[in-house]
Amino acid sequence: MKKNLLFICALLISTSVFAQRYTTEIFSESDIVKQSDVAYGLNYNPYIDSALLGGTNIQPLFADFYMPSPAVDSAIDRPVVIIWHTGSFIPKGLNGSPLGTKEDSAVVEMCTRFAKMGYVAIAASYRLGWLANSTNLDLRRGTNLLAVYYSIQDAKSLVRYLNLTQMGTNPFGINASNTIMVGQGSGGYITFAYATIDKHSEVTVPSKFQYQDTIGMFGGMVNVGDPYVDTSIVGDISGYGGQITVTGQNAAGLPTMDYTQPGRNYVNHQGMPDDVLMVVNMGGALGDGNWLEQGDVPMLSIHSKFDFFAPYDTGMVFVPIGQQFYPVVSVTGSYGAIKAANGFGNNDVFLNANYTDAVWVDEQSTNPTGEECIYTVEIPPANAVTPWVVNTAPWNWYDPNDPFASQNPANPNDETKSQAWIDTVMSFIVPRMATVLQAEGVPAGIEEFELDMKVYPNPSSNGAMMIETANRIAIQELMIYDITGRVVVYQQDLDSKTELDLSDWSSGVYILKIKTEQGAAVRRITVK
Repeated sequence: MKKNLLFICALLISTSVFAQRYTTEIFSESDIVKQSDVAYGLNYNPYIDSALLGGTNIQPLFADFYMPSPAVDSAIDRPVVIIWHTGSFIPKGLNGSPLGTKEDSAVVEMCTRFAKMGYVAIAASYRLGWLANSTNLDLRRGTNLLAVYYSIQDAKSLVRYLNLTQMGTNPFGINASNTIMVGQGSGGYITFAYATIDKHSEVTVPSKFQYQDTIGMFGGMVNVGDPYVDTSIVGDISGYGGQITVTGQNAAGLPTMDYTQPGRNYVNHQGMPDDVLMVVNMGGALGDGNWLEQGDVPMLSIHSKFDFFAPYDTGMVFVPIGQQFYPVVSVTGSYGAIKAANGFGNNDVFLNANYTDAVWVDEQSTNPTGEECIYTVEIPPANAVTPWVVNTAPWNWYDPNDPFASQNPANPNDETKSQAWIDTVMSFIVPRMATVLQAEGVPAGIEEFELDMKVYPNPSSNGAMMIETANRIAIQELMIYDITGRVVVYQQDLDSKTELDLSDWSSGVYILKIKTEQGAAVRRITVK
């Protein structure tokens, strides 16, 4: 059983019942802090202007961390939710949209909401770029596959980074083994691929992932039937192998590389775990239906039945560049993927839970066969002649003054409606996330009754403080944290009444927690 310090939600309230952490918002927006542009890794990007990076193509990878402030929450093993943004794997603006960064409104909103529930939520960037408007099918399809491939490598680097920080000082107060991924749009491709690709053959054997001509993506000659993915160049799906030959470091502190050598992969945080508990897809698809196998992690989907760009069931992906649409590759959409996952038993944790909430019941009535675990969005195009003008991601809104806002006619850009859709999305996925966390021993959404405890005098100015439980219940564990989350006292096997010596303590606010065989209690204490 994992140890979880999940009672800190009661720090600032005095009730007999703890709030339902990880399922309801127990912190206010003012309690949430954001740590921006945390560098979680590096890697090669052939599409970035090397001049912008001081003469190298090795790009830093950044993420924004949203979490309750240590002043109100001293939990040190919080679950993690990573949210991947949309954008067709093309930089914002070049993709003809005002969306496509970790600062997208819906990403920020969902991260904030998760943080208010007690999670550590992460909005992450990943490598972008591919030859979307190439007339050469190999270059268009092959570079698209590599864009997804690169993003999976980046996602694994982030999860490994989380595990690495946890093994150190754990500055984010996380339990990285309880990580959940959510992806919007192209981010949904990331989450589905992350959950299902575990063999190199899955991205090399299918003919749609092989060259039809003899001109390679990296400029050299290839053979018809060669796979687009060459691990000697780009490394494997986990980000190992194909290593860059580093030649030094530039003025910005980024590695420089030898471009005459074949390696184009920078290995990040080698040896760290990269497992996740479950994934959620919002409008993406599965690059190949055969990637999905029995034993893959649980998955949920929210998808538009009328999606022109990422098919709801199975079909061709079209990517818009300006006013043109380029076919890329046939994929398995949310409906086909979720139906298969249910059939394999991968989603039994949900299917056996017997949910009765309205959003779960509603989702079964909106897809072809009443399939569970997929919420179907039913917003048809306003004009059947232009099926691409359809709001397939109604949770997205953006700055109307953005220079690319006028190029996104499908999205009506109504924040009120988008927030309402996020309400629906959260109502669908959050209880199911709690189910998965509960299966891992995390009491997510479970009401815990608080033990009756007296702490006096509080505040203390005389160098001593008494702690006393009701009914003479012995204290099994006593822990005190400072406002940074650092444990300053840890004691075991105490009587029901014990005295703390505070004579050498610095003035300030601390968090006291005790555990007994009949429950736990938390108090904020003040030393003057």
